[in-house]
Amino acid sequence: MPRPAFELELLVPGAPEEVWARLWALGRHTEAVPLTVVRGPALRAGSSFVARTAVGPVGFDDVMEVRAWDPPHRAVVAKVGRVLGGSIEARLVADPAGTRLLWRQEVAAAGVPDVLARLVVPAVRAGYRKALRQITAPR
Repeated sequence: MPRPAFELELLVPGAPEEVWARLWALGRHTEAVPLTVVRGPALRAGSSFVARTAVGPVGFDDVMEVRAWDPPHRAVVAKVGRVLGGSIEARLVADPAGTRLLWRQEVAAAGVPDVLARLVVPAVRAGYRKALRQITAPR
């Protein structure tokens, strides 16, 4: 049985190059995801970055590695930390009204069976939709 996953599609203002730059600006992720700070180098194939989610001293690191990097068309990111697993594939497609962001993500957490992880997929999808709208919005 496949790992729990979700897909979403957003129509974002701007050309794919502009949307790509906004999507992968790690500071925008920090601004959009509550209680989380995202740090890492400029992204490219093979680079790693970390999203630290915490309240005071209690938290966890979501460690990620860029597995594929084809600006401004496609990126694949693997979650390789001890707490969260899975992968993300983001594709950008030019559209007369802007750019279509196609996002597919597998959902996994250490010690959580896939049957239980499936129960949180709708909430995770909704959270990502909201965050991605904010991350990719022009300023």
